[in-house]
Order: sequence, then C-alpha cells, then structure tokens
Amino acid sequence: MDERTFWGMVALAISFTTLVLGVLYAAGARGDEGAPPPPPLWVEPEETYSYTCHCHRNPVHITIPSRQVPRILGRGRWLP
Repeated sequence: MDERTFWGMVALAISFTTLVLGVLYAAGARGDEGAPPPPPLWVEPEETYSYTCHCHRNPVHITIPSRQVPRILGRGRWLP
C-alpha cells in the first residue's frame, strides 16, 4: 500500500467516524427539553377538576385545570 492510498483511507475513516458520531448525537434523547420547569416553592398548586370516566373497560382518570373548565353564566352565556 502506497502512502497516497494510506492517507486516503485515513481521511475516509475520519469522515465516516465524524458522520456516525454526528448522527448519534442528533438522534440522542434529550429528556428535559420539552418538560416545563418546576414551579417555584412559593407558588400555590393550581386547583383542578378531576373525574373518572367509566365508559371503557379500564376506567380513565381525567384532571383539568380549573381555569380550563368551561363555565356558563345565567342565560347560557359562556365565561372566558
């Protein structure tokens, strides 16, 4: 094997290794990116409305923040 072939194979090996490491880095799991930060200690926990739906084989427990529960005023007007 001459010197030119040797350096060509070294360049290809380095390029392939860099490509593989780049793909593995891009595909790596970053678990905390989408998670919201924890609330500060002085913040009160939000009130929630919870119920259990028994319309399936296994009961489904549903929890909704109180600010998202639709409310109706008198005469059928919706509150925001």
